[in-house]
Formats: sequence, C-alpha cells, structure tokens
Amino acid sequence: MTKWYVVRVKTSYEDRASWHLRNQDFKVYLPKYRKTVRHARKTQSVLRPVFPGYLFVNMDTASQPWRSINGTVGVLSLVQFGPHPQSIDGSIVDMIRRREDIDGVISIAPEGLKKGDNMRVLEGAFADHTALLEEVCDDKRVILLLDLMGREVRVHASSETLAKVS
Repeated sequence: MTKWYVVRVKTSYEDRASWHLRNQDFKVYLPKYRKTVRHARKTQSVLRPVFPGYLFVNMDTASQPWRSINGTVGVLSLVQFGPHPQSIDGSIVDMIRRREDIDGVISIAPEGLKKGDNMRVLEGAFADHTALLEEVCDDKRVILLLDLMGREVRVHASSETLAKVS
C-alpha cells in the first residue's frame, strides 16, 4: 500500500533530486508556484518550490527500496522518526493539488485575491489608501501599485494589513 512521505533536499536541489528520484521509479510530487523575478532590468516569471528544501514521494515501503532515497543526488534524507520513514496523511497532498491551476502551478495568493484587485490599506503610513494588487510574494507579502501624486509607486505590504475593495 502506497503512502506519501516527505523528503528533505539540499537548498536549490529540488528539481535535480526530483529528477533522480523519478529515474528510480519513485512517484514524486514537487509543488511549485509562479514568481516574478527582476534582475538586470529583465523581468521573468519562474517556478519556485512551495516548500523550499522539501518534496513528497509516494511509495510502498514494504515493496520499494526506500533506503536508496537517502543516497540520491540532492537528497539529504527522508523525514523519519526512528528507524522507518514517517508517512503523512494523503489528504495533505490532495489539498495542495486542489490549489493547482491548469498548468499544475499553485496559487499562493490569499483566498480570493488576484492580480489587478483593488485593495484598501488598513494600517501603516498608507492607511486608508486604495491600491492595485500587482503581485503576491513568496513570503506572505504583496506588491501594490499605489497612486501617489499622479504617479504609480510600487509598495510592499503584508497581506494581513489589506482588505479587498468590492
């Protein structure tokens, strides 16, 4: 009977470890989200792991050679408590998969928010101002376009300090 297990991987080795585990016939799930990266005046959209340093493997420990996972390129170890790997509830992986879009990318935006939404700032220096949601960052922060003196200014804010304007 197969169950889901968590694998800890080296920093920035999620894709490489996933590839090597798939080559060993393990079923791997590496949830990713889309992030906009700006570098040297270039803007591009890249996919990043939702859980940096971790991925999920679905396997049957009774019939598959699970110990080989710990020796896989990029893998630090299976998450274990004692001598055997600790499985997680399959509903956790199902819940994550339900948040995927048609391309298999996870939306990390707080429920019901999307690019272009009008937001009201509730706290801080820009309290009671209305802004346009431009992007949701990976650290629970958002980037807003705020109209100040006839000019759009990019502002970083915590998603907890915003309310959607209907």
